Amino acid sequence: MCFVQTVTSKNSSIILFLIIIMIFSSISMIAANTTFMVTDGIYQGVTVGDIHVGGLSVTQAEQKIIAEFRERTAKAPITAVYQNQKWTITAQEIELGIEADKLAQQAYDVGRNGNIVHRLKERYLAVNKGHSLPLTAHYNHDRVHAILLDITRSIDRQPQNARLRLTGNSFNVEIVPETIGRRVDLTKTIAGISENLNTSLMFTLNISVEELIPPVVASDFAHIDGLIASYTTQFDLWDQNRTQNVLLAAKSTNGILVRTGEVFSFNNIVGLRLAKFGYKEAPGYINGVLVPDWGGGVCQVSSTIYNAALLADLSIEERTAHFRPPGYVPIGQDATVADNQLDFRFKNTLSQNIYITTEVFGNQLIVNIFGKRMDNLPEIYVVATDKKVFEPNTIIKQDTNLELGKEIVEVEGQKGFQVSTYRIKKVDGKIANKEFLASDEFKPVDKVVRVGTKIPPQQSKK
Repeated sequence: MCFVQTVTSKNSSIILFLIIIMIFSSISMIAANTTFMVTDGIYQGVTVGDIHVGGLSVTQAEQKIIAEFRERTAKAPITAVYQNQKWTITAQEIELGIEADKLAQQAYDVGRNGNIVHRLKERYLAVNKGHSLPLTAHYNHDRVHAILLDITRSIDRQPQNARLRLTGNSFNVEIVPETIGRRVDLTKTIAGISENLNTSLMFTLNISVEELIPPVVASDFAHIDGLIASYTTQFDLWDQNRTQNVLLAAKSTNGILVRTGEVFSFNNIVGLRLAKFGYKEAPGYINGVLVPDWGGGVCQVSSTIYNAALLADLSIEERTAHFRPPGYVPIGQDATVADNQLDFRFKNTLSQNIYITTEVFGNQLIVNIFGKRMDNLPEIYVVATDKKVFEPNTIIKQDTNLELGKEIVEVEGQKGFQVSTYRIKKVDGKIANKEFLASDEFKPVDKVVRVGTKIPPQQSKK
């Protein structure tokens, strides 16, 4: 019984002690807040951005904010930085300003709005932990955008693919590394200005820049060490329109990496052969008739690549012969193309990546394919067999408007051909494989002759 009384007595003492502490704490808090209530200045701990205005009147705070603004913006308040480059942006350039009277009033209102609990809480936190108001500086957004756009032009850089080039006159190659591109993120950079101006009138802005990795990098050439196939055709430089088309298509197909297992599509790489892309009208076959056509001559580029791909032992996925055999490749070794209709495609079936260059030197169009040179590779030939020649017929048309006995050749006849092509692989001089490629037939074009049947009127006798 005595034990219970002792414990109860101790508990009572603890409770009494806690009550005393709470009373003194409440008295201290009430006293402190009573002090807050009687002050006519901004509560201690209040800042506008990084400008301390605690203890000042509204007028004094406004004057201090104005003075600080003028001092800090006398020099360029913003320093934009990217790597080792720096650009200064002045307050005048962007029409930077603040509404000091509103900011001072906002500072004064801290701890004076809301119910009593809210006011006491704001006062207590301001004194003990600080209360910062944003500067909310205003500026000309269009000028900021224009200034950053100028900065962007000196930073932005287009990515460039890694490429191969021949060393000297040999068939060895060296790698020219890629160029990493750069692009300024204007939206993010402008947002950084707005965010910084909420807290400080002088700051360094790190320009947000995104790196642009090109599609082809040096590591893509890790297993490419030399030339594995090459093919050359010639064209007439005097035909300026056709030459222009050949040059454009050659440029599009120059420096193309085809990874192992990928399919090369001529149409996808070259794109539409339209006037707006620089292509000219030049002779080409449409429905069997030789007429001016946009992009005429581009088929020479596809045919040259076709022959180089055959010699590189690549798999031909799509190839179509011309209506008439062109003169720049042997019969049966051409590959015609047409926008949205006929494509030339091959697949890289080798175990390593390949790299294609298509270049023009004088009147020569040269396609080189680089890859991994292997020992004891077979020699590859393309041969045409089972050749047949079809003589054209001659069609006579009587022309009543043409004088009797006169003849005019309306259509020059052309011979027709039939040919089968094979890819031959030889090892140690012996045929190891004979691969059928295609059987092409070029129909003859009949010769058309107009013969006059008109009898001339007899001359009148004198």
